Amino acid sequence: MEKLDHKVYCAGPLFNPSEREEMAAIAAALKNAGYSVFLPQEDGLKFAVLLPVLMDQGVSIDEATKILNLAIFSLDVFEIMRCDGLVLNMNGRVPDEGAMVEAGMAWSHDKTVVIFKSDDRSLIHGSCNPLVMGLADFEFVGAYKEIPRSFDRRISEAQASDRALASSRFETANEKGEAVSHCLASRKSLEDITELLIKLFAEKSCLSREEQNESFSPVQGRG
Repeated sequence: MEKLDHKVYCAGPLFNPSEREEMAAIAAALKNAGYSVFLPQEDGLKFAVLLPVLMDQGVSIDEATKILNLAIFSLDVFEIMRCDGLVLNMNGRVPDEGAMVEAGMAWSHDKTVVIFKSDDRSLIHGSCNPLVMGLADFEFVGAYKEIPRSFDRRISEAQASDRALASSRFETANEKGEAVSHCLASRKSLEDITELLIKLFAEKSCLSREEQNESFSPVQGRG
């Protein structure tokens, strides 16, 4: 397959051999499909390797730890920003904290986020946390081969839309959240609240972008 001009950041737990093996398998599935990847365990800074080197150079352990933490954070931010998408491995009893931060960064900067989850353990009443699932439009894949396919589809859809005219996902969520906040602050009835939620979040595939924007404008109904 011809190499795609897209790079994916691989976010997930890396703290034991089985976790690293799974992240390597995720990266391999993307590479085999033609994507380039950033896999922190292979392409990033290795704390345990660099710490003794810094100490050999006369840096105290506290200062060396601070240097490496800042460097790892900065490198990961840079790699997220230069990638076109991020795959978030949600497997485990609880999601990896660092991966959650990385996924939030990616989403807030309009990167394509794909969630991988083949573990049946979940967090809230049999479902994944909506604050996490919303990063990937409430979709997830459960097989390695489906990860690049999901990126293919979603990147293609993003390219087909007019990104210049579209608000960012962060801006859209913020504006809709403002409308909900205003409704709650106005002490509307439950019926009024649910009517607004339907207006804001039900499928609007037949509406134009202008109509969608008008339907949730926080300015409406004020005064």
